[in-house]
Amino acid sequence: MSDDKWNGEDWAAFKEVLRTEAGGFMSLREAERTLRKLCASGVVRAVEFSEDGPKFVAPKDWTRDDFDPEPVYLSTVDLSRYWCDLQNRPPPKPTGKQPRIKAHLAELFPNGVPDPAHYPRKALKADLLHRDPSLRPLDEATLKSAIEAYNSSHADPKQS
Repeated sequence: MSDDKWNGEDWAAFKEVLRTEAGGFMSLREAERTLRKLCASGVVRAVEFSEDGPKFVAPKDWTRDDFDPEPVYLSTVDLSRYWCDLQNRPPPKPTGKQPRIKAHLAELFPNGVPDPAHYPRKALKADLLHRDPSLRPLDEATLKSAIEAYNSSHADPKQS
């Protein structure tokens, strides 16, 4: 990434950051959306170099539909701090029904959930709802996904 010095700091072109940093692990569209949010929140400072000289881009400018980030440069210090903080954060705790379903499956089936031929999914669903009514409504896709996740980490992968 080629950086430009201004005000004692290194600054990198928005489009270059998009391609080299963020684009490596997410789609370019998602990367651009993320960078715009970071700039709009003030986490990452941005500067625009024009004929009148450099000037900071206001965070509110990033929310405008017509705002063009092409001539904008981002603070490499802010970007580094953000990426480091992101990498040092613990992964988010799972939410929703799947963690609870997997906990029940662990109690019921320590060696993995049996094949549907041996334990029909309608019966399993009824048993889970009896054990934990807060799972209601429980759709087949959620149950299947939880079973696959549980079996892949605790049991014979042939079972599902």
